[in-house]
Amino acid sequence: MATVFSALEVLVALGLLVSTSYFVAVYFAARRFFTRQQDPDEGAYDEDLPGISVLKPLKGLDVDLYENLASFCRQDYPRFQLVFAVADPADAAIRVVQRLRQRYRHLDIELVIDDRVHGANRKVSNLLHAYERAKYDYIVVADSDIRVPPDYLRRLIGPLSRPAVGVVTCLYRAVPVGGLPARLEALFVNTDFSPSVFVAQMVEVTRYAFGATMALRRSVLEEIGGFLSLAPFLADDFFLGQKVAQRGYRVLVSAMIVETVMAIPSWQRLWEHQLRWARTYRSVRPYSYLALSLTYGVAWAVLNVLLHPTQAGAWAIAFALTGLRLYSAHRVATRYLGVRMAARDLLLIPVKDLLTAGVWAAAFCSNRVIWSGRRFRLIGGGEMIPEDEEVFAPTVPAKPAESQEGRSAVGGQSRGLNVSGTRSDQSVA
Repeated sequence: MATVFSALEVLVALGLLVSTSYFVAVYFAARRFFTRQQDPDEGAYDEDLPGISVLKPLKGLDVDLYENLASFCRQDYPRFQLVFAVADPADAAIRVVQRLRQRYRHLDIELVIDDRVHGANRKVSNLLHAYERAKYDYIVVADSDIRVPPDYLRRLIGPLSRPAVGVVTCLYRAVPVGGLPARLEALFVNTDFSPSVFVAQMVEVTRYAFGATMALRRSVLEEIGGFLSLAPFLADDFFLGQKVAQRGYRVLVSAMIVETVMAIPSWQRLWEHQLRWARTYRSVRPYSYLALSLTYGVAWAVLNVLLHPTQAGAWAIAFALTGLRLYSAHRVATRYLGVRMAARDLLLIPVKDLLTAGVWAAAFCSNRVIWSGRRFRLIGGGEMIPEDEEVFAPTVPAKPAESQEGRSAVGGQSRGLNVSGTRSDQSVA
């Protein structure tokens, strides 16, 4: 028993030491990230800028969906196309896209409705259908809950035009809408996820992308096997970046921060979402996931107090480490991510940290996740198998069509929408 207690004390001491160093590193890593980032070349005249196809897979009526999508319509960019893709002709997102088509009549906006399934990841199926309509050789993919600034496309195209760069991706700050679960979820993004990427930028070569933005050339996408190669995976953004990096290209994290609107309606949804993120992370980067536990400073400080409840030193360490955590999190979130953080949110960080530590441990209990109302089982290498429906094997799209700029586009003929925004086989009300 004494041996176990001693081993636990050593582990706690290691956790306290590593997490203290990590909290300090987060601030300096964020400052280094934004200092070293170069603004993209924006000196090109409009006529020199290439066309861009923006692909937006949609499902359901997200909170503030209209404003999120409208931010892509307000781009200060001379030539771009927006392709929205849904699977269900009764999807509420269709009405939002139709409003956008009415409001922004001057823009090239297409709506594709296609229920073909090409693998376990239905989002990838939507992307395949949208890609069939892509006119340009520069492709941008962004999730439906993302909101972007007017210079978004201009800032992406600069680094993406460099031959060595295969993917440009973006970090994001979270804006909560709703009650306490949404605020805790936003804190996870603003004080855990994005800061961890800043630290990772110092110690490793980036080999992953984020669903907030994935911008790449058509030639690079085809080189990795197109979107179809991502169909078996839950973390399609991670594997897109990994596949591009494996081909020898650079994955660049832009200094531009976009926004995601967080609307978590219940504690159950918060738990499911956090658990899905944790189990996905564990499946694709198991060793990194194990090391992540050492950064949970608040949890280690609490455990240290439980081991030594009568020692003033243990309490002093807990207060000092928590103070360092709050200072570092607040400084990085407000100064570098542009987050408006109220005092009540700052005081929630220790609560969120303890919840995150619990999720980390719970991720080892099972390989099952819930995503968009469907249940999946994660298997080796990050692949997933649906548990509540038929498993669809990826299907090879039809013969590629020619893009507007003279290059082949993966996909070919679709059972989706034509240019007018109605299905080729039926009308959409």
